[in-house]
Amino acid sequence: MPRFRFGLRARLALGFAVILTLSMSAVALFTGYAANIEVEHLQHEQDRVRSQRIHTALTDYYQSNGGWQGLGRFVFRTGFQSEREIIVQDASGKVIADTRKWEGRGRAREHHWRPIPPEYFTPIFAEGVQVGSVAVATERRGYLVPLPPGSVAILPEEFEPPLDDFAETVQRTLTVVGLGAGAAGVLLVLLFSRRVLRSIGNLTSAARRLGDGDLSSRVPVQGSDEVAELGHAFNNMADALEDSERQRRALVSDVAHELRTPLANIQGHIEAMQDGLMQPSPENLDTVHQQTLHLNHLISDLRLLAETEARELSLSMEPTSVSEIVNEVVESFRPRAEAVSVQLSGQIADGLPIVGMDRLRIQQALGNLLDNAIRHTPPGGVVTVAAGHLDDGIRVEVVDTGSGIPPDALPHVFDRLYRADPSRDRTTGGSGLGLTITRQLVEAQGGTIWAESEPGVGSRFGFDLPAAEH
Repeated sequence: MPRFRFGLRARLALGFAVILTLSMSAVALFTGYAANIEVEHLQHEQDRVRSQRIHTALTDYYQSNGGWQGLGRFVFRTGFQSEREIIVQDASGKVIADTRKWEGRGRAREHHWRPIPPEYFTPIFAEGVQVGSVAVATERRGYLVPLPPGSVAILPEEFEPPLDDFAETVQRTLTVVGLGAGAAGVLLVLLFSRRVLRSIGNLTSAARRLGDGDLSSRVPVQGSDEVAELGHAFNNMADALEDSERQRRALVSDVAHELRTPLANIQGHIEAMQDGLMQPSPENLDTVHQQTLHLNHLISDLRLLAETEARELSLSMEPTSVSEIVNEVVESFRPRAEAVSVQLSGQIADGLPIVGMDRLRIQQALGNLLDNAIRHTPPGGVVTVAAGHLDDGIRVEVVDTGSGIPPDALPHVFDRLYRADPSRDRTTGGSGLGLTITRQLVEAQGGTIWAESEPGVGSRFGFDLPAAEH
């Protein structure tokens, strides 16, 4: 069952969605809470102002009429206009007007109401004498709620708070809460992105150290998101750079060693001839010439290897018959094989497809494999070059009956200047670049190279090339 990968993009999207949802929920929650408080305050102010107005109207009524005669209709009209229920008592505490039971409505309104506590009645005075008291109630969720009595007389210029104040208060609250939610959202984003930024910071520090020459610099990798993949890619790059630097230093050391020997031989022969210790005979000059040829061959191999590794090698790709190349290479190496008593043969399958390749470079690659096989096959041995079909191309292989390659050395046979047997010198073991160049030449043409060996039985080297596209 494939493992679900929760990538960085999904995490960021989900994180920002959560933060946005929390911010919007916070704005809605606190704005609603503030609106409820403001509504309660607005209702309280309306109740206070209207209660004071009712108290003042009853005081004026008593003073204008000299008593409470006809109070019921006045109280009903006042209660209707103010949308309040009004209960009036005389000086003795007897209810003389009650809008809840006013028969002028056609029928008494049915309310769930509780008796009005005495402390909710506000005294009414006329010329300094208490002539009665009044209680005001309002309907809240189906119940009549008595309003606390007012203690301060209403001023003529005092009005009920307008709805504009409510709108301004809600807008101000919404602005403040929005800014707070935005700041909280930014804080959550910083906390959420802390791990990502920490990983990127570690990667930046490691990159700086790598740029300063510390090839051992690596980054700790956690998780499986895109940042983790970037960390793995960085570590792989650092491994490749460190390995490349190690190979470069080894190459410089090996090349210096390979060049030192022929140069020392040439220098020794020339100085001996200059000092008269050795005569410039044809034999001595031939020795110097052979060392010069070997030196020139080594330099040519190094230049070719550098071109292939830098992908600067110019290839002339064209459809070519592999059979022709195998026959030509086998025939060119036959005299050398016979000279060391090695039997050389070719086996070519029928109907091989045409392959797109650089003919000269493939001849060189196959020649290197064949040269390596003959050099490591003892007298009386057999070397066979075979070409056969492959699913999507052809396979060319060189099989010998030599001493074979140790298992620990087989993975390194295509490395530069590597010899499975360190005791071999440049004469018996070659320059150490042939197989490396062969691998580069094959891979540069889209092929793959491989090697198999069994100590004491022999080795099998070969490469696969894709068929030419029609």
